[in-house]
Amino acid sequence: MNINLIKNIMLNIIIVITIASCGGGDEESSSTPVIETPPTPVTISTSDLVSKPDFDLISSTDLEVTLPTSPSGSVNYFINICTDFTVGTSSFENSSVDINYGSCKLRTMLNTKEQAFSLSLSTAESMVVAQIWPIEAGARPITRYWNIAESGNNWKIAL
Repeated sequence: MNINLIKNIMLNIIIVITIASCGGGDEESSSTPVIETPPTPVTISTSDLVSKPDFDLISSTDLEVTLPTSPSGSVNYFINICTDFTVGTSSFENSSVDINYGSCKLRTMLNTKEQAFSLSLSTAESMVVAQIWPIEAGARPITRYWNIAESGNNWKIAL
């Protein structure tokens, strides 16, 4: 027999077996469906939690704020220092700012002497805004910003 004829016969047999093994698509499958069970969640109890001995478990920082003296003896100035705010434009000093006044850490009046305060901030509060309001008709607030990465834990507010 010719070798090419044998190769063609073998190839045709393999093709027929392959087609026949796929089955007809119209018959219902009698196999049982596989039901996958979700993985069991790992339960961790507080006794499983371990921290390094040098970790102090404190998630806050203290900001030491020094307020300026009132620039005017005839106009009172009120100051808010808040942690939740949105700056309106890209230039910090000349932009509008929306402040959540419920997030204010300090609300007080400026007086004739510098005042010092210690504000406790969470580690998520890395920036704060101060708005100094002259209490007079038509006055606009003076806005100052503090960032822990740039200024550290001390902030001396200047007007």
